[in-house]
Amino acid sequence: MKKGIVLFFVLLISTFLFFAVCAEETLAVGSKGDDVLEMKRRLQELRYIKDGSLTKKFTDQTQTSLSEFQRMNGLNETGVLDAETRELLFSDAAVSKPYPTMRPLATLPPSEFPEGAALDSEGFLIGDGELIEENEEEGRWVYISRDLRVTISRGEDSSIPLVWFETDIRTRNGQAFRTVMTDSDHPGKKFQYPYVIAEREQFVLGFSDDFYAERMAHHETVGIIIRNGVIISDRTNQKSGHHLPNLDMMAQYPDGTLMTYPCNEYTAEELLEKGAVNVFSFGPVLLHEGRINEMVYSYFRSIEPRQALGMIEPNHYLLISVQGRTSFSKGTALQRVAEMMKERGVTEALNLDGGNTMALIFRGKMINKMANYRNRKFVRAVTSLIGIGYTEIPADQGK
Repeated sequence: MKKGIVLFFVLLISTFLFFAVCAEETLAVGSKGDDVLEMKRRLQELRYIKDGSLTKKFTDQTQTSLSEFQRMNGLNETGVLDAETRELLFSDAAVSKPYPTMRPLATLPPSEFPEGAALDSEGFLIGDGELIEENEEEGRWVYISRDLRVTISRGEDSSIPLVWFETDIRTRNGQAFRTVMTDSDHPGKKFQYPYVIAEREQFVLGFSDDFYAERMAHHETVGIIIRNGVIISDRTNQKSGHHLPNLDMMAQYPDGTLMTYPCNEYTAEELLEKGAVNVFSFGPVLLHEGRINEMVYSYFRSIEPRQALGMIEPNHYLLISVQGRTSFSKGTALQRVAEMMKERGVTEALNLDGGNTMALIFRGKMINKMANYRNRKFVRAVTSLIGIGYTEIPADQGK
């Protein structure tokens, strides 16, 4: 009797295991249940299924996604979750679906230095003085002193259409970015045009920053803002989201390092303790430690004027400024800016405020053309600016 009962349970367990294994090893169109949901979640994690609500049904679209996973991972494209596919799908060896890249823009040729320039081995001027070249027709602007080198190149792609500027900045001997406010006693007040501020401060190069004043004026969360070692704002988002601005940060340190952080990684006090001189808060982070922020592939897809600051290495920086909202230049998505930065060797990069805030100013003259927005052509007035270098400004200024 006991043997019969034991045999019965053995057969029962064997039957259960048989069907469980079969269910686990093969899922196809028409299958339903938690196993299907688990598979779809993993496919979503690997980017073969787009974000959205997931069901427990194995549909034709599920089959397409699974077949794509099999193709990218060197398996037979059956569209069926067999034992081999399952094992690879849930392993660390599973290959994610590649992000779609945007068509690369042409790499701009290096700026030619003025003839007869007496430069040292690092490309800086030997002795005192300034070497300056401004050629708007050819899209080239150059400034060289003994501790600062700024070269701006304009690129154009009429097929998009798009116009952009790449500003290569190299410094030494303590030369560093400076931040200025129109009213340091009342941050966020006294709006002025960026070229007015740059001219007054005698910047060699000036450009718009995180435009924190706009958030202050509308009583919004401002982000962590530090200027010249003083905390302007310490209130930020609880997590890094996919809205603009998401208040991710870039901190500037005395040794020439620029470092990016998610909005909630450090407090303002902690950043001061780390030695940050300035902290800009707009976002998102475009690159950190040489890796592109994956969010730019899924979000921030709008085509707009853009401005982003990046570091190739301490004391060597790249500023990308993209013209937009004009008939000759549409603007671009942040994905393209991030990919441009990475292609050019940038390791840390932050998206600054773009749109009609974007301004690139060389020796007091704004280089980018004013953008159109809501049937108006203008550049926004601001209360703060990032700049570098000092130079005498010519009296004749064409804004």
